[in-house]
Amino acid sequence: MREKKKAFKFIDSQKSLDGLVSILEHEKTIGIDTEFVRTRTYFPKLCLIQIASTNTMSCIDCLTGLDMSKLWSLIYSPDIEKVLHSGSQDLEIFFMINKALPSNVFDTQIAASLLGYPTQIGIKNLLIEELGISISKSETRSDWSKRPLDKKQIIYAIDDIAYLLRLGASLKKKLKAKKRLDWSNEDCKSMLTLRTGLMDQENAWKKISGIKKLKLNESYVAISLANWREATAAKKNIPRKWLMEDSDLIQLATININSLKTIDLNWLIGKNFNDQDIDEIEALIKNPEKNTTTNLTSRKKGRHYYEKNNKLIQKINKEVAKQSGQLGITQEVLATKKDVIGLVNKDQSRLNSGWRKSVLGQKLQQIIASSK
Repeated sequence: MREKKKAFKFIDSQKSLDGLVSILEHEKTIGIDTEFVRTRTYFPKLCLIQIASTNTMSCIDCLTGLDMSKLWSLIYSPDIEKVLHSGSQDLEIFFMINKALPSNVFDTQIAASLLGYPTQIGIKNLLIEELGISISKSETRSDWSKRPLDKKQIIYAIDDIAYLLRLGASLKKKLKAKKRLDWSNEDCKSMLTLRTGLMDQENAWKKISGIKKLKLNESYVAISLANWREATAAKKNIPRKWLMEDSDLIQLATININSLKTIDLNWLIGKNFNDQDIDEIEALIKNPEKNTTTNLTSRKKGRHYYEKNNKLIQKINKEVAKQSGQLGITQEVLATKKDVIGLVNKDQSRLNSGWRKSVLGQKLQQIIASSK
C-alpha cells in the first residue's frame, strides 16, 4: 500500500537551510539520502540531500550555492545517529567533500542482512517486507542536475527518506529480539573503516576483470596503468572508462616490452588522450614499478595457500554454510571467500574478531588444528 506522508520542505535558500539545521540539531536520529549525477564525470556531483526527522522531511538543493557548513557539522555530529540505506555511495560523497566520514551511522541494508534478508536488498523491497509500504523507483536514472526538478523527481527523492526512521526502528526491534543489535552496530562501524571508490583509488585495479589471470610482470603493468588511469581520470574529471576500457588496459599489459618500439599506440588518440598521455603510457609499460607500490607477493601466496589448503578451505566453508543456515542469514554475511582465505593465511579476516569470532571462532580453530 501507499501511505500518506507528512509534508516536506524544498530547501533552496540560506534562511531555510539555517532554520532547518536549528531544528535538526536537537534530534537524536535523522534519516539521510542523497541524489547525484556521475554519468559524464569522475567525481560525483551532489545535487540533493534529503533529511528526515521525527517531525520533518526536507529536500535540500545543493546546486544553489548555499553555505552548507552548518549542515555538514550536523551530519558529522557524533551525538546524532544517521540512518541510511545502502549508504556506501552517500558516504563516498561525504568523504569527497569533507575528507572524512561521519560516525554513528546505522545502515538498514546491513541491519536487514543480519535478519536473513538478501545482502543487496533495495529499500523498495525492504519497505514492502517490513512495513507493507510501496514506493516508486521510476526516477532511478533521472538527471538530478537539471533545474527545475519536476514533481516526480521530488516525490521520488522524498520517498527514499519518508519511512527510513520507521524502517530503522522496525529492524532494530527485531535485532534486539535476536540479540544481534551489537552485530549490526559492529558491521556499521566496520563500514566506516572500509575504503572504496574515491576513498581507495590505489586499489581500483582490483575491480578490473581479467587482471588476476595475468603473469606477474603483466600484472605490474596492468596495476601501473590502472593507477595512471585513475589519477588521469580524476585530473580530467571524466569517467575512467572514457580514457581506457578495462579490455584495452589488459591488452596493453600483455604487450611484449621488447617489441614496444614496433607497436603503434596512436589508436588511443580520440579516447580523451593527448600525446603526453601516450608518452606516459609507454613509460609505464617499460617501467611499471615506478607507478605502483603494490606488492603482489601476497597475492601469489594467497593463490598458493588456496591450492595447498583447498581441502581445509572446503571444510571451513562447509562449517560456515552450516552456521549461516542455523542463524538464518546468507553465507556471505557470515564469511566471504576472502574472510576464509584470510583466516587460513593468518591474514586479515572478519572471522578473527567481533561477533563472527564469537559465533564461529572456536569451531574453526578446531578445524584448522585438526588439519595440521
